[in-house]
Amino acid sequence: MKKEITVRIFGRDYRLLTDETEEYSRDLAGALNQRFEEITKGKSTLSAQDGAALIALEAFDDLIKTRSNLENIRSQIKVYFDDATNAKTRAEAAEKENAELKAKVEQLKREIKLRKSFAPEEPVSAKDMISRDISNALDGSYRKK
Repeated sequence: MKKEITVRIFGRDYRLLTDETEEYSRDLAGALNQRFEEITKGKSTLSAQDGAALIALEAFDDLIKTRSNLENIRSQIKVYFDDATNAKTRAEAAEKENAELKAKVEQLKREIKLRKSFAPEEPVSAKDMISRDISNALDGSYRKK
């Protein structure tokens, strides 16, 4: 809700219609007056209009630099967001691959267990097991225990 507040700037009263608090508006006017005193100190030929123009120029410079910094920050945030999105995608792919590899390991464990059930009691190398399985399959003498 807009309020009417009177502030004194450069020795003149100004009535403002603002949504800001009275304290904020008076502090803002006080900071402006203080900056005016700093600029005009020791420069008796500088008019209030000249001081106001210099303060406005400083404020506009700050605004332009702040907008530029804000745009840089937005760009950095976008890069960070894109990096995070890519990292999430890679993590999801890695999790999927991990689950697939775990399933494959379990399948291989089942195959080894099945092969061992057909193997003799003495330890045999994987190469010997595969060679024997191929030989048995070719001559039709594959047997179950």
